[in-house]
Amino acid sequence: MWIFIIVFNLMGLISVFSPRTSWLLSNWWRFEGDAEPSSVSLLFYRIGGVVFLIVGISLLFREI
Repeated sequence: MWIFIIVFNLMGLISVFSPRTSWLLSNWWRFEGDAEPSSVSLLFYRIGGVVFLIVGISLLFREI
């Protein structure tokens, strides 16, 4: 269970603080050359990061 807590919190932190990095990590194989995410895409990655953090923190408190 601890691995899920660590993964959810890590993915959430990356998405919240650097959505561009999160976008690159999930889409690096789709594009050749310089591809840039749209502002809406970055917003959705940031919202997804908040959701991952909420799930990770709730799992953490459930485990304790």
